Amino acid sequence: MGSTLRQIALECGVAVSTVSRALNGHPHVNEETRRLIRETAERLGYRPSAAARALRGSGTRTVGVVLPDMMNAFYARTISMVQDQLEERGHSVVMAVTNNEGRRERTGLERLIASGVDGIIVVPTPTRRPPTPEGPPLVEMNRRSSRRVDWVGYDEDEGARTLAGLLVGAGHHDIAFIGGQPSFSTTRRLLEGYRRALAEAGVEPDPRWVQLRAYSPDWGSEALRRLLPLRPAPTAVCASSSELVLGLLTEARRRGLRLPSELSLVAFGKTDWYAVTDPGITTYEQPIEQVAHIAVQLLADRMAGSTADPTTVLVEGRAVERDSVADGPRAALRHRNLTANDSSSIVMMRSVSPNLR
Repeated sequence: MGSTLRQIALECGVAVSTVSRALNGHPHVNEETRRLIRETAERLGYRPSAAARALRGSGTRTVGVVLPDMMNAFYARTISMVQDQLEERGHSVVMAVTNNEGRRERTGLERLIASGVDGIIVVPTPTRRPPTPEGPPLVEMNRRSSRRVDWVGYDEDEGARTLAGLLVGAGHHDIAFIGGQPSFSTTRRLLEGYRRALAEAGVEPDPRWVQLRAYSPDWGSEALRRLLPLRPAPTAVCASSSELVLGLLTEARRRGLRLPSELSLVAFGKTDWYAVTDPGITTYEQPIEQVAHIAVQLLADRMAGSTADPTTVLVEGRAVERDSVADGPRAALRHRNLTANDSSSIVMMRSVSPNLR
């Protein structure tokens, strides 16, 4: 099996981007490093894939990536994965950040197209207009604005259903949902999964338990402040991003609220610190690397001339259970009922066998 650019980079002690530039004839690599990289690639049996060869045949060997927010840990991780995948195929990345504003998205797309990029991967803003046929190939990722282009994203519906189902299974029925902007397609899909899990358990959620506004720590804190005075108060919360979890945890600690004994918590997303906080957060992890790989592959196919109908790829994640969920009131009720039944059985046995101790 052939090597990858990452393996070559490790062997040579350089960055993946340096390997990519050296193998593709970029001028800004000194001759000694270039020779070392090429010799190492030959020794390791490196062979570019068909997709990589197709990409290298393009004009500028650059791909535009349009993201809503680089301060968001999820999107920072996404761009890192996409960049790795593109550099494996001999392309560099030109970025545009929209801050979820339609005007900035339009300006960014126009700038990328004018610069001559060979293709574009975009996470659309909520107000994005459907793309037009003009311009380079375009693939949408995560959010979706049109069925006229290729799209790859996460199964948020199933993710939220899984998380809410874990809470129901632990004996919680009073479960709140904290989410971002209601106009975002990801928010709507997550909310649908949450509602579906409760409906399957025969639970009618209190509309006050659903708190939507923004994917930010400030909103996570404020949403918890709104939830705690409710009667009945939620015994568990399903949060839809790491920013919301951060705000929620900050507010919980400020109030002296103990997790999970006084409030259980589950969260959507893949964030390293979920595993090291106290308690560790039960989460539904998105396969970011897999989605990045598929997005780049879809774009490579289009740039190689594919005229197939637009492709839709929905990728499932996985639940990772940690320590942030405690038994809910209904689990305690079941336990009390079982204990009472056991006690009744002992009383009945004693009535038959007076010597039972």
